[in-house]
Amino acid sequence: MARTAEEVDPLVGEILAVLRRQTGMDFSRYRAGTVHRRIANRMLSLGLRSHGAYLELLKGSQDEAGRLLDRIAIKVSRFYRHAPAFDRLRAEVVPALGRESGGAPLRLWSAGCGCGEEPYTLAMLLDEAGVAGVIEATDIDPSALTAASRGRYSPESALELPAALAARYLSAVGERPHFELEVDECLRGRVRFRRHDLLFAAVPGWSGFDLVSCRNVCIYLEAEARLEAYRALSRALRPGGVLLLGESEWPPEPVMRMLAPVAGAQRIFRAVDPVAMAQA
Repeated sequence: MARTAEEVDPLVGEILAVLRRQTGMDFSRYRAGTVHRRIANRMLSLGLRSHGAYLELLKGSQDEAGRLLDRIAIKVSRFYRHAPAFDRLRAEVVPALGRESGGAPLRLWSAGCGCGEEPYTLAMLLDEAGVAGVIEATDIDPSALTAASRGRYSPESALELPAALAARYLSAVGERPHFELEVDECLRGRVRFRRHDLLFAAVPGWSGFDLVSCRNVCIYLEAEARLEAYRALSRALRPGGVLLLGESEWPPEPVMRMLAPVAGAQRIFRAVDPVAMAQA
């Protein structure tokens, strides 16, 4: 059984405890190797070699706690990231969900939404398909949610986005070469951002989603926590609802009793009947 970050190095456990007190973020169930590397990376940028020295610095600095949080919860995202998956959603999945709904608004959840590129991409696909719906977008990092609500991004964030979608839903703001891309107001009305920790905070009444996307989040969790997260994501779906994961992810066997692959290479799954879900 894999050891936690605290078990590998007690001082790292103390660092995480201070971070938890100062920010409310609990990384105790994240993979120890990932946590260690990101703390070490922050220490290196400060010229510190000792966990003890860094712990003393962290205890006396709320600002440093925020910087460490940003380093551990690194956000790597773009619009339409991993294009084959979004091509499949665009061409087949979203139109099919729209037909299944009979005109009722769809409910989507973007879990671990980072700075908002993914939920805004999902909103583009809904709008383009003429399908009503709203996206609940959640993340543990308040600074990421603030950036997402602002809705402005670097030009590099749209490099994978098909030109037709970029022209329709993004507009340049500011003077070249330092301009930003701003998300169209019609998308903002479809996305609701809120803070949420997939492991430690239940969301009452959050079930029956038509589509849940959680990409490249669970890979950073230790095995037991990863299983819990996959179960929570799958149970949030209505029967027949769609789960979208990252290209390097595959749910563990107990969770696969709740799911049926739609597109293996694109990591798209459909939720099976409620009885099987309850037994998983």
